[in-house]
Amino acid sequence: MSFMFNPHPYDDYTPVNRPDLSEEITERAVFGAEKVMKTLSRAVLQYKMENGGCIAALEGYPSANFEQFANGITCLLKGENVRMFSTRKLCLPAKELEDKLSDCLPQDRVKDPVLLYGRLYEGKYIDLMDTEKVAEIKRLCRQIKEEGGIAILYGIGAACEELQEIIDVLVYLDVTPKEVMLRAHAGRFKNFGDDVARPVKELQRRAYYVDFELAAALRGDLISHGKIDWYVASDKDMSMNVVSGEDLALITAKLASYPFRCKPVYLEGVWGGYYVQHARKLPDQFKNIAWVFDLIPMEVSILIQLGEGLMEMPFFTFVQCQGDAILGTRIKERFGGYFPIRFNYDDTFHSNGNMSIQVHPPREYCMETFNELGTQDEGYYVVATGHGARTYCGLKEGVSKDEFFEKIRKSEREHTEVDYQNYVNAVESKPGRQFLIPGGTIHASGRNQLILEIGSLTMGSYTFKLYDYLRADLDGNPRPIHSYYGEQVLKGERTEKFVYEHLVKEPVLLRSDEECQEYVVGEDDLVYYSTRRLCFEKRATDCTGDKFHVLALVDGETVVVRSKNDPARSYTMNYLDLVVVPAEIGEYELINMGGQPVVVYKVLVR
Repeated sequence: MSFMFNPHPYDDYTPVNRPDLSEEITERAVFGAEKVMKTLSRAVLQYKMENGGCIAALEGYPSANFEQFANGITCLLKGENVRMFSTRKLCLPAKELEDKLSDCLPQDRVKDPVLLYGRLYEGKYIDLMDTEKVAEIKRLCRQIKEEGGIAILYGIGAACEELQEIIDVLVYLDVTPKEVMLRAHAGRFKNFGDDVARPVKELQRRAYYVDFELAAALRGDLISHGKIDWYVASDKDMSMNVVSGEDLALITAKLASYPFRCKPVYLEGVWGGYYVQHARKLPDQFKNIAWVFDLIPMEVSILIQLGEGLMEMPFFTFVQCQGDAILGTRIKERFGGYFPIRFNYDDTFHSNGNMSIQVHPPREYCMETFNELGTQDEGYYVVATGHGARTYCGLKEGVSKDEFFEKIRKSEREHTEVDYQNYVNAVESKPGRQFLIPGGTIHASGRNQLILEIGSLTMGSYTFKLYDYLRADLDGNPRPIHSYYGEQVLKGERTEKFVYEHLVKEPVLLRSDEECQEYVVGEDDLVYYSTRRLCFEKRATDCTGDKFHVLALVDGETVVVRSKNDPARSYTMNYLDLVVVPAEIGEYELINMGGQPVVVYKVLVR
């Protein structure tokens, strides 16, 4: 289950990263579907001419247009003996596959009314395949090659571990997460082993717990072992491009030595506001932007200037290519290669209401119940507020958790209102105020504010809504309430007193010089990240110290972030932009290009 239930199709092409790449690399890059097909067909034919035959594999991320590529390459190999084999033929029968995955996709609508949650699958592609069919495909491909022909094996799992030994040319077709979901909504994406596409929400749940998990692991394995011969950024026919596996490594290594920004994704919601739309001058077609995914690691992509064109790849592909340089070796090892903090804006400015009253699960519950990698801790940094803005955090002193949940369950059954303000603690929202929200803490962002939300490693969105003001979603359906899970994880001892002792603290001055003051605005043993605020007029300096930093310009116009040792390695960020400073950069400086003092929000792993 992805965060990105229904992304807006708008493409924001403002955050382009421009690493200084050699002419040789940019000239080797090929753009456009027709030219990409020609490049790949030539590579297959050249291997065949040099070796007497060829077995090519078209592997990729879910929703990739495998059949289009297989047919396109085959059409260009005129006069050759070519046979195509789809990995869909290798899957176990549908009923057997469903039985095998049933533990990952439970059907309990009491606990989970609209079936959002499950358990991450721990197996491999071969566990979902008929091993006799796999052996037969390997035999046929080898026979075709021995006879001087070309075998093209295409589809999800074409380069799984059991098939890698026969592959001569491996092509990887990557797809950005937003494009995956747009294809799902358009009926252009089926789950692994399915002949017919499922309803979108069912497809998405299965994809999150099984398909995406398998695909990301395989892609990481292929990258780390240098097994990709050709990498295709395959989102759109007109802009798709192909580079060799060697050039992919060179391009990503160069970018990892620069500060960089990801391409945001915008999502509308019933409580969405208009602050970001106005600040970023987004089109009028947006209605109620609720979430801005500026840096949700598994959901966003990254744009790279590659000669005259733009290469767009999933951000996590970039991290899999250059994890040590981006994260720092210790952090990469500590978090299993995942980028361990996520960032998004929650916009309720001039909206019609609050976010839902909600709670997230703590680490142990996430791991035991959903087989997740870690906790879902969060934090709210207040960027801007309107009249009467408040943030809800913790329970009020002396209230009964049991009584509160009786009212929640009654509301869930009978659609009755809950006097939530008698139970949930409210804190005045002021720009610059930091709320830490470790798993188990009841909370909500109130209306009329812009929040920069940060979160921890958990990949899914385990948001247990306890009360949502009896609202319907954008499709007109009642928004689900998760009273079972919410009652399991909510920590009743986190009341107002606890909030002010641990979760909402006054800033502490960390360092000060003639140019800059750095404050700690949010730090506690309950969360593994630290949030800071840099205040300066002209210039500030900092050092990553083998830990990546994430910066957000939360007050000001324009700031240049650049390496101190090589100022050409820079990124210019505007108001609300989030920029990653990779661990390997070391010393860096921030230059204020505007006419007013600035505030830069900084987050790092403790």
